[in-house]
Amino acid sequence: MNHPAPEAATSSQQSKIPSSKANKAVPLSVWLTEPLAGCCPTCENPTGAACAQRIPPGLARQITEAFSARGDLVFIPDAGNAAVLAAAVQAGRRVLALASSHQSAHLAYDTLHITAPTVASLAVLRRGTPGHPSGRADSQQGRARLAIAAPHDSATPVQLTALAETCTRALRPDGVLVICTRQTSGQETAGHVVAHARASGLVYLQHIAAVEATAGDAGLVPRAPVRTQHHPGCACHHPRPGSGRHALIHSDLLVFTKP
Repeated sequence: MNHPAPEAATSSQQSKIPSSKANKAVPLSVWLTEPLAGCCPTCENPTGAACAQRIPPGLARQITEAFSARGDLVFIPDAGNAAVLAAAVQAGRRVLALASSHQSAHLAYDTLHITAPTVASLAVLRRGTPGHPSGRADSQQGRARLAIAAPHDSATPVQLTALAETCTRALRPDGVLVICTRQTSGQETAGHVVAHARASGLVYLQHIAAVEATAGDAGLVPRAPVRTQHHPGCACHHPRPGSGRHALIHSDLLVFTKP
C-alpha cells in the first residue's frame, strides 16, 4: 500500500500502516517537498547531506502526519536542528529525542521554544546517542509509534547498526521507522541503510522519493535551493557547488516496520 502525500490524506488514512505481512514488494511513492536547508559540520558534504541538521520543517511535518496520530510517541535519535521535534509537537505528538552534547541539547531546546512555544512541553530531550542512550531514554523503549532518523554523511557501519538497533528498541510492535538519506557519489547509501535495518529485525515497507519540486502544468518544477546562511564561526568546510550538469533534488525516505 502506498501512503499518499499528507496534504491529500485524511486523518484515518494517515493512521493506517500496512501490516508487515503484506506483499513483499516494496512500493515507491513520490512526495513533493521543500529543499534541505542549513549546514552540518559533521557531514562530509555539509550543505548537501540529508542529515538531522538539515531536515526542513515541511518534510518533517509530512513524515509525522503520514505515519503517526495525535497523542502518539515519536522517537528521534538525533535532535539535530529541532525541525522534527517542532513538527511532531505542533501536530500533537509526544516526543522523546536524544542530543549528543550539551551544546546540541541547548540548540534544540532554544529552537523548539522559539518555533513551538505553546506545545514545547510535549517534547523531552535526553543526553545520549544511538547505542548509548541515557537510562531515562531506555525507560521509554517499546512505546514509540514512529521513529524518525537522518544519519550523517557518511555514517560508519557501526553507527548505522547502533542507529537501527536503538530505533528498533524504541518502537512498539507495528511501529514505523523512517530513515531520511541521500545518495552520495560512489556509495550505495540506501542499500547500506536497508541492510542494517533488516539486521536489527525490521521489515522494509516502503521507499518514498522526497522531491524538492512543485507541480506545474508541464510537470514538476524544481524548487530554488535555499541559500545556506553560515553562522559566525561555523565549523563546516563550505564546499563549492559541484560542476556537474545535474543537481540532486530528492532525498530517499526508507520506511520500515517492527513485526
